[in-house]
Amino acid sequence: MQETPFGPITVVLGSRGLRRITLPGDDPEPGPSRPDRRTAAALDAWFAGRRTTLPLTVDLAELSPFRRTVLETLAREVPWGETVTYGELAALVGRPSAARATGSTLRANPVPFVIPCHRVVATAGIGGYGGRREAIALKRALLDRERASIPH
Repeated sequence: MQETPFGPITVVLGSRGLRRITLPGDDPEPGPSRPDRRTAAALDAWFAGRRTTLPLTVDLAELSPFRRTVLETLAREVPWGETVTYGELAALVGRPSAARATGSTLRANPVPFVIPCHRVVATAGIGGYGGRREAIALKRALLDRERASIPH
């Protein structure tokens, strides 16, 4: 477990990289999680606003090709302080009619913050975050923080 300004998170590493991060307020990840100073330091810097990216090795091997593409495209194409709609992200991955599938992929994002699913919003509002209503306040706080400190 690692403390953040938004509450505790659980970080799970595997032999091929970061496998899972729980959102604050979620149940801790079951099973063993081994602490890693480099990962913890990078997350601490990101939460403090000293980093705008998290260059950590992520293990997405268990995801379908579509889900992997959605998450990799989001991480690569939507920088700190910017947002994109579910439909726009679906179009970026070459599947403009797959906005719902894109949203489903983001709801199941195994590594929030590293793959910044909070930057994806609904056409008519904030959208969801992690499938929990109370997590929307966290999404708003993350977006507000990024918009207030966009690097120039």
